[in-house]
Amino acid sequence: MKKIIKILGIASLALITFTSCESDITTLNVDPKNPNVVPTENLLSTVSYYLTSAHVSASVNENITRFFTQQWTETTYTSETNYYFDQRNQNQFFFNNTYREVLGPLAKAKVFLETEKEDVSYSISDQNKIKANKKAVLEILSIYGWMSLVDTFGDVPYSQALKTETGSIVLQPSYDDAQTIYNDLLNRLTAVNASISTNLPGYGKDPFYGGNMSQWLKISNTIKLQMGLNLADTDNAKAKNLVESAVSGGIISSENDNFQFVFDNALFPNPVYLNLVANGRNDFLPSNIYVNFMKANNDPRVPKYFTLAPDGTYKGGIYGLLNTYANFSKITDKIKGATVPGQIFDVVSVKFMLAEAAGRGYSVGGSAAQLYEEAITASMEDWDVAASDITVFLAAHPYNAGNWKKSIGEAAWIAMYNRGFEAWYFWRRLDYPILNNAPTSEFGLVRRMPYPIGEKNNNSTNVSNASAKITGGDIYSSRVFWDKN
Repeated sequence: MKKIIKILGIASLALITFTSCESDITTLNVDPKNPNVVPTENLLSTVSYYLTSAHVSASVNENITRFFTQQWTETTYTSETNYYFDQRNQNQFFFNNTYREVLGPLAKAKVFLETEKEDVSYSISDQNKIKANKKAVLEILSIYGWMSLVDTFGDVPYSQALKTETGSIVLQPSYDDAQTIYNDLLNRLTAVNASISTNLPGYGKDPFYGGNMSQWLKISNTIKLQMGLNLADTDNAKAKNLVESAVSGGIISSENDNFQFVFDNALFPNPVYLNLVANGRNDFLPSNIYVNFMKANNDPRVPKYFTLAPDGTYKGGIYGLLNTYANFSKITDKIKGATVPGQIFDVVSVKFMLAEAAGRGYSVGGSAAQLYEEAITASMEDWDVAASDITVFLAAHPYNAGNWKKSIGEAAWIAMYNRGFEAWYFWRRLDYPILNNAPTSEFGLVRRMPYPIGEKNNNSTNVSNASAKITGGDIYSSRVFWDKN
């Protein structure tokens, strides 16, 4: 599903970005060399690229979530596998990228959209509905961006983050309560769902679904599904209602529904390709923790995920310590191609969410055991595992209703290979697999990202107030509001 992607240059994008935490941001607001109004279809493509790229990147300067659940490890540098955020400021990148390259442009696009003309071949009524569909796409991506920030940091700037009602920028925005933001986002999801007309298009060059609003409705409900599950240990009744409502409204159910950005091999290649192939660096290995677990369970995905080590065995690098790249198994080519899509939600992750929901007793169209098997099967089929091998594996690893969190948590951890954020979500909700601390980590395992240094320097009072609310303080082993012990 190739799309023509129109990406704005950084200079053009800076013009319409509202960053909440940079003291010199006002210098970016006027640029006579760039237009004051940008076509919102261009902005949508730009946001989609930056959102997905940050989500799937393997750069140690941008995204180290693959280390949070210890699927990968490093060779020469070990700071990231031991969670020293202050050295490369990955938390700063994620924070800034989400506000600058996603939320700011989306907010501006909603303003620009109001004055854009629709196709006059449609009736005035349908033109208004098409515009509402386009606004819904922008809103769904915005809700996803806000959810990601809350799930990563906890309290974040929200009500004052982009601009005030007068249009001026708040350089030191207050931090809104995370649970309050969640409640508002859920209200926004309800409203956006009601605004969608599935019989009419949205953006024709929408890089995810080409304007198919039935698909965007599924994404909105899939976001609701994830948010509902996140709330399960905080408010089970509310979580049950949200999850069941999302499923009944329609969620991702096949590969054709996958929420993914198709990278190209020219201007915008897969960032995993850039980091693992194009840059010619040998920084990453599968970890011994991950490889050994799969080998112990005779998982048929082992040769799909990893190459053989020089000694003819599958051998992961020692997690968190120095490793000689040549001595260990490597990551196979399937995820390293320049055009491999960047996935945010796919049918495999959604099936595991449904299995989790059923394990919690929610009504989602199947038993936990059935959905557990469907999820594993979908993962193995995605990796071209033979049907006979899938049957053997499932027979040897049946669903354990007595410890369903372990069954689903460990299975999701393996299936979410190369899916750092998704694996992190499952692990925080289910607390499986049981992982040991990294060798030299200061505080334990990562359950949230600490607030960035830039925010601490430029918005210190509000960051201090937000940090004071966190049980355990502003460290990476503390928990966001929904992540209960």
